[in-house]
Amino acid sequence: MNNSQNKMKLIIPKGCDNAPRKQIVIDFTVAILKQQNEIIKEYADESIIWYQLKDNKKIEGQCSLITALQDENNSIIDYLEIYHVITHGKFASINGVISLANGTKIDFCDVYVFSNAAKSGKIKEIKSYRL
Repeated sequence: MNNSQNKMKLIIPKGCDNAPRKQIVIDFTVAILKQQNEIIKEYADESIIWYQLKDNKKIEGQCSLITALQDENNSIIDYLEIYHVITHGKFASINGVISLANGTKIDFCDVYVFSNAAKSGKIKEIKSYRL
């Protein structure tokens, strides 16, 4: 999915600004959808693993992640609505809906594992669930 041709509207729940890791998860989710490589490089560990469970796909490494995003469908995203962001220690999850300009809606949940519980920890693993 790509948002380079329009401005993606972002709808986030109130109260997501009280934990720094919550904002990192939101920013990374947006960066994935908009293919913002600098943000991806800032937050992702070099050896990140992204499991796309619906497609039975495993992407390993920061460079492979960026390449895979460039090869993805270029559907225009109308908006991203985030329902919840939950963080605890080195774990986090985010869920919501991605609405495409063609009317398609994709419900999602991404579960993150960071390299450590510190704010400076990098994203080591993501498991993505898409409906």
